[in-house]
Amino acid sequence: MNLPAVGTKQQMGDYKQYIVNSFAEKGYRGNPAAVCIIGEGEELDLQKNKVLSAMQMQKIASANNLSETAFCCCTHRDEYNPTFKIRWFTPGCEVSLCGHATLASADILFAHYFKQAHSLLFESLSGELRVFRTEEGIIMMDFPKYDLEPVTEKKEYEAVIKALDLEENINIDIYKGIDYVAVFEKAEDIINFKPNFEKIAALPGVRNLLITACATSCTQTSPTLSDNVQDYDFVSRCFFPKEAINEDPVTGSAHCTLAPFWAERLNKNNLTAYQASSRGGILHLTVLPSRVLVGGRSAVVTVCV
Repeated sequence: MNLPAVGTKQQMGDYKQYIVNSFAEKGYRGNPAAVCIIGEGEELDLQKNKVLSAMQMQKIASANNLSETAFCCCTHRDEYNPTFKIRWFTPGCEVSLCGHATLASADILFAHYFKQAHSLLFESLSGELRVFRTEEGIIMMDFPKYDLEPVTEKKEYEAVIKALDLEENINIDIYKGIDYVAVFEKAEDIINFKPNFEKIAALPGVRNLLITACATSCTQTSPTLSDNVQDYDFVSRCFFPKEAINEDPVTGSAHCTLAPFWAERLNKNNLTAYQASSRGGILHLTVLPSRVLVGGRSAVVTVCV
């Protein structure tokens, strides 16, 4: 995944683009996202905007070659609680929700445009999303909560096991919601898992595949962590080959599903999670009755004027 060089100028009219590593406790970890801030006073309509067509936004996202590019503009200026419209594009398509690109957008807006703001409101294809900063500097996003149901039909279960490239007699729980979720017995199995992206892409129906396990008994270390895996509540990895992203480095939206699942299993609503991709990322989570607060830190890597 190639990042634009620092200081690169891009022909984007009255926009400024930033590259931000989301869910990163330090630089060059987490998930890189591009954030395109539309010129002040311009309209970014979710269906038919006056600045960039969907095709143009898709071309920019494809050229960035990052897992997500966010486009946002201010629709209501308020020093403390401004409102924005936001759209997210992968290199291959538009998506209805993206956590790490929302976190990246909020980080830029808080740091450079609305330094006194208490919160930000994003209007999106997934409805209104409110974002705020904690006293510790963690950006928290108020996201929808998604449920899971167990996969009980034998043919469907076997299809997921096949996509995982595992023996059929292995004991793994499979669930289905927006994505398939495979629950492994040990966090070490998640960290060491070798995905077959062609098989995952061939899964029918729902979007893609998440794998997860409880982390509290893990004895394995990870090169992307300064502390131990067992210091976290659960570990995961997320595969989206259908959206031109084989493995997403850190996936905020996936935790709208994973956080409620583990909150129920672990009997706690405040969780910390580690996504064990090659870049790695840390998420701070709070499960509410109908929403999930998904939070993290970020680091700006590049500003493209």
